[in-house]
Amino acid sequence: MPSLELFDRQRKKRVNPVEFRAFAEPAMAKVAEVLRPVTLPDEINVVFVSDARIAGIHREFLSVDGPTDVITFRHGEIVISVETADRQAKKFSTSFHRELRLYFVHGLLHLAGLEDLTDDGFEKMAAIQERIVDEVERSYQLSVSGVSEGD
Repeated sequence: MPSLELFDRQRKKRVNPVEFRAFAEPAMAKVAEVLRPVTLPDEINVVFVSDARIAGIHREFLSVDGPTDVITFRHGEIVISVETADRQAKKFSTSFHRELRLYFVHGLLHLAGLEDLTDDGFEKMAAIQERIVDEVERSYQLSVSGVSEGD
C-alpha cells in the first residue's frame, strides 16, 4: 500500500488529519481491491488548499479558470479545495467530511487510471467512488464507534 502524507495549506476550515487518515488508508486498500489489478504510486500526497490556491493550479496546469473540487497529478499528488468541499456539502445536504472523502477517492480513481471526461466515464467513476466511500465509512463507523467528527 502507498505511503500517505497530508498537508494542510489553507486556513479556511479545520481538517483533522487523524480522522482523515483513518478513512484514507482503508480507502486506498479498498480502491486496490475493487480495481484489482491496479498499481497506485508508492507515495500519495494529499494537499488541502483554498479556492484561490486550487484556482491557480487549475489555470496553470489545466488552462481552466476558477476553482474546482480536486485535481490529481499522476505522480501521486491529490489537491483538494476545502472551501469547495464545504460549499458542496451545504449544496448537497451532506457533510463536509463526506465531500473530502469523495474527493480523495475520486483522486485515487484517477491515479488508478480511471477517467471522467466522457459521460460514461463520469458515471462509472461516480458510482465506484460512492460505493468505496460508503463501504469504508461503514467499516470506519464500526471500528471507531463513539468517535464523532462533527462539522
